[in-house]
Amino acid sequence: MPRLSILLSLLLLAATPAGADEPALKYDDALLRKLRVAAGSVPGALPREVRYLKFAESPRTFAATVEGGDRRPYIQARTAYQLVYPDGWIMVDAGMDEQVHRFFGRGQDEPYDAQANARIQQALLGARAILITHEHGDHVAGVLRSPHYAQLAPKTLLTGRQLRTLVESPQMPELRMQPRQRDDFTVVDFHDVLPVAPGVALVQAPGHTPGEVMVYAKLENGREYIITGDVSWSYLGIDEKRLKPRAQIERIGEDPVAIGFQLDWLNALQAQGIQMLVNHDDIVQPRLVRQGVLKQGLLDDAAR
Repeated sequence: MPRLSILLSLLLLAATPAGADEPALKYDDALLRKLRVAAGSVPGALPREVRYLKFAESPRTFAATVEGGDRRPYIQARTAYQLVYPDGWIMVDAGMDEQVHRFFGRGQDEPYDAQANARIQQALLGARAILITHEHGDHVAGVLRSPHYAQLAPKTLLTGRQLRTLVESPQMPELRMQPRQRDDFTVVDFHDVLPVAPGVALVQAPGHTPGEVMVYAKLENGREYIITGDVSWSYLGIDEKRLKPRAQIERIGEDPVAIGFQLDWLNALQAQGIQMLVNHDDIVQPRLVRQGVLKQGLLDDAAR
């Protein structure tokens, strides 16, 4: 599998720049066809499995997670993913250190597994490439604040939108990037989809943040996955096409219209047999592990 920097030097020749006056992205069957073609356009062996690791928790309720939710407890898991190839792996999202974790507790102590986050750091070090679903701390801080930043940044892909958020309006001061750091990363702009590795492509999904992307992956066994980032915090949001509660939408500054289109699309893709992976779920993911659809725990060089 080519290293990301080499691969993108070829792929970006055909990438469509994302501009302020570009047409709105349509989430429809044509986009799925384009996504599949993009993922299939990179030569090489396909990934053989998807793995994940939970490294922290935020106790919430369904009422704070989806529109119309009840007061039942809902654990918002903090997770990172690994797409495993015969000769290496790609990481999707990067964990976070304990200081950034405390931001999400809003003054409360919440569970944090420092050993799990250390395992994520080891997997990041061994990764061929690192993809970031969006600009929030629990997804990107593991690169930006890593003691291994100099090794991780060059193989981390950021979109232009993600970079602008991190430079101009980060979620918290700890995430602010300096403009000169752009040269540390692989930075791309594209309108709709971008192939990044054999069987793997990104699709733009602005709404939760300006730079949100989802990650499509097709495995060697033919199963298709979409890592959905924070388009929804729960499978219930996709199953029933429910937005987040209005108070959360306003707090975050989400675009509910854009997210509504994305939820409709993901719901339709799920009905076609594409497996959704919702980053913050802690109910369905363990079930997928038991079914063999998802593997728990990350590989590192010592485990191969």
